[in-house]
Amino acid sequence: MLSAIVQNFDELTHDEQQRVSNNGSGKKYASYLRVIHDGDTILLKSSAMEPEDVSFYRDLSWIAGALENVYRLGKSHTTDA
Repeated sequence: MLSAIVQNFDELTHDEQQRVSNNGSGKKYASYLRVIHDGDTILLKSSAMEPEDVSFYRDLSWIAGALENVYRLGKSHTTDA
């Protein structure tokens, strides 16, 4: 099973709350993208960033790779069934 959800800080585990970035307004005010595959979190990314980083120059290259990985995982489930 593959799923992607958006969560707030309070929905993260205690360990995750300690590890996430505190950029921007602070980690408590960020939202989090969680991708889960077969019950395991394979990606947890924060929307927290400094105001000066909100531009086309910010390195958000991880998004393309994450979407490709999620697509491949989802496709493997449809071909296995």
